[in-house]
Amino acid sequence: MPTYTAKRPLDGDADAYFDYVSDAENLPKYFPRMTEAHDVGNGMVETTAHVDADQDGKDETVTSDAKFDVDDASRTITWSSPGDHDYHGSLKLTDDGVELTIHTTAEFPGIQESLDDALATIAANLEQQAD
Repeated sequence: MPTYTAKRPLDGDADAYFDYVSDAENLPKYFPRMTEAHDVGNGMVETTAHVDADQDGKDETVTSDAKFDVDDASRTITWSSPGDHDYHGSLKLTDDGVELTIHTTAEFPGIQESLDDALATIAANLEQQAD
């Protein structure tokens, strides 16, 4: 099972950072293939993404429900999505930085770059909000 991890020093206030990433509605703002995310209650989020889910070389729009757990005390978010790829991940915040980890049974080209880009986008979005 491939595991992908991206780390980045924390730029700015850890609480503001966590408030931003723990709001499921913000997911499309930093995961570029995700087009919509809506908190539907009970720790579940409905997501829509434009991805090559069937690995046929063509992107398609996929909507699914995902578990989205926020642990304020440890500043950790975990998520998982049903399906053949056992996709799950976490985002953990410390006073020093942020770590984003994805686990899946499938290998997807460009996923490491996507994680690095997501962390850079989160930092840029928070910087814009602070200005």
